[in-house]
Amino acid sequence: MVGPMKLPETQTEEFVAGFRTEPEVFYRTVLESLSEAVVLIGADRRIFYANRMATEITGYAPEELLGQIGDQLLLRSPDMSGQPDCSTTHPVLGKTECFEVEIKRKNSQLHWVRVKTTPYRNEQGEIGGTVLAFSCLKRQKCLELENEFLQDEVRENFGDIIGRSAAIQKVLAQIWTVAPTEANVLVLGESGTGKELVARAIHDWSARKGHALVRVNCASIPKELFESEFFGHVRGAFTGAIKDRVGRFELADGGTLFLDEIGEIPSDLQSKLLRVLQEGQFERLGDDRTRTVQVRLIAATNRDLLAEAKAGRFRLDLYYRLSVFPVELPPLRERLEDMRLLAEHFIKQSARRLGVPRPRLSKLHLQELQTYDWPGNVRELQNVIERAIILSRGGHLQFELPRRSIRTGPSSTRTAASDGEAEEDLSLDELVVRERTIVVKALERSRWKIYGADGAAALLKIKPTTLVSKMKRLGVRRETAENRIDPST
Repeated sequence: MVGPMKLPETQTEEFVAGFRTEPEVFYRTVLESLSEAVVLIGADRRIFYANRMATEITGYAPEELLGQIGDQLLLRSPDMSGQPDCSTTHPVLGKTECFEVEIKRKNSQLHWVRVKTTPYRNEQGEIGGTVLAFSCLKRQKCLELENEFLQDEVRENFGDIIGRSAAIQKVLAQIWTVAPTEANVLVLGESGTGKELVARAIHDWSARKGHALVRVNCASIPKELFESEFFGHVRGAFTGAIKDRVGRFELADGGTLFLDEIGEIPSDLQSKLLRVLQEGQFERLGDDRTRTVQVRLIAATNRDLLAEAKAGRFRLDLYYRLSVFPVELPPLRERLEDMRLLAEHFIKQSARRLGVPRPRLSKLHLQELQTYDWPGNVRELQNVIERAIILSRGGHLQFELPRRSIRTGPSSTRTAASDGEAEEDLSLDELVVRERTIVVKALERSRWKIYGADGAAALLKIKPTTLVSKMKRLGVRRETAENRIDPST
């Protein structure tokens, strides 16, 4: 075992002699050799010593630091005028603390440091000042930001699909299964559930990820321009066609074409779409030349496309061609257990983009978000949170959710002018109580059976998964419901 290194006896004697004869020089030499910044602050809060590393980290020369207010070093906008600010408190003086802070250097660049403050005392035990020691965290913060960036990249490469609920895990499993194949995918779900994110995730995890993902919103294309938009046109094909134009199928050759709101495609174009899906061939508008492409198609709709096909408004053979592998996205109200993850993600995203401090999401905030139905789904949640971040100005969050109201009884159809009474608006709390009562009654009537034709979900005309989500949100359990006291008795 190797013991501590010892200096030769003659050197040790010289070292101790130097310390005894010139202690100030000795201490200064030690402080100047440290790898962390050391600033000594007197009882008047002014700096009377700063070592070499302090000047290196802050960017101020020693003569610029000496005599200045020490606490100002820890502010993002330091005032090196030397004038004390009596309107603010300075927690550094006289306290032992350790924290991280982003200081502003002389060149106005922000710099992360880890700070430790320690009070020193005189012979009478009175606090004489503070030792302020800080070390550079630039490399550590760069690594943290890089790690955060890479995590965001991984999330974005998987379509930014966030959630741990069973419903969203099922969707992710379907994406993993179908992405490596060449199968066409039909993404179903309400508006705002993230259908485009699913399309992007499938593309990014397919063999076509090195090629383009071309998106077409079929709802935004005028009927007369569909064919040109899909297949392109040649010069002179119609009035205004002053040059050749490449269509979306050619742009997506070798890659993926995402057709959002595919139910909006005109019926006369559906046959041409079916042909290019089956044969990979098409002609530009006004051109006789047949072109060949290799395109994987992902379509999305918020409609019941099969019902549309059976009603004659959509080609049934095209529907079967598109829906080789359907993926159904759950609405936000059926995955409320993902609310915290989604909300935290959007808060972080919005705060970073808007350049404001990230506010905290409390339990009350979460409860407020979970009691709303979210007809606009995840897109609406994102917009609500961004608006709240803007209004918070770095303070407390306050969500502006639309008020839900119920009008009850025969008088609900009467106006205030006809009966002289305003219609009654129920608060959200009253609405939650009423919803819970209805759910419990349906469960009792079905003997607490959820699934099946005689289950509570069928009685309420909702999906069983929706009912399970409601029960979790409302805190409905069989044992608590059966033991409750009926106020009518």
